[in-house]
Amino acid sequence: MNYLGLDCSSKAVHGVIITETEAILHKLKFDGMGKDSLIPYIPDVDNRLFQIFDKFAGYLNQELEYNNIQCSAIEAAIYIQNARTTMNISGVVGIAKYLLHTKGIVCYPVDNKTWKKRIVGKGNVGKPDIKKFAIDKWGDVFPEQDYADAACIALWAKRWSTYEKERILKEKLNGR
Repeated sequence: MNYLGLDCSSKAVHGVIITETEAILHKLKFDGMGKDSLIPYIPDVDNRLFQIFDKFAGYLNQELEYNNIQCSAIEAAIYIQNARTTMNISGVVGIAKYLLHTKGIVCYPVDNKTWKKRIVGKGNVGKPDIKKFAIDKWGDVFPEQDYADAACIALWAKRWSTYEKERILKEKLNGR
């Protein structure tokens, strides 16, 4: 079984899939730009969000079965002083959770302070410390900070999610 961690913004969804041994299997990015977009970068937030969702849904429809993802975690939407950005991030998180649900993948929202404390060791840790932790664990394989965040969120899913605790309990009860 593999674990998916998602870090969302109003511009992109970054994802990292890790294995049972906590190795990185894939790094993913779904945005409103790039070769899969019908048109270049769109400053109109609503249309850009639709492109993000289309790319994420397309990935789930085509690639999901090869990656054996059964559990995922997504950073819960955070409050930002700009109300529009806060609403957009909340929308991205909600749609991502829904798309995972339609594919039968358990998705746990996790507060950023929670995953930071459980994984990096401090709830108010900054981006440089998160990237350092990720590089120390997996090597310098993160072209963007958001990939490091997504990898740590995937690691939280593996180590701390309710799904994982229930799976371990079932194995113990079944005598495995």
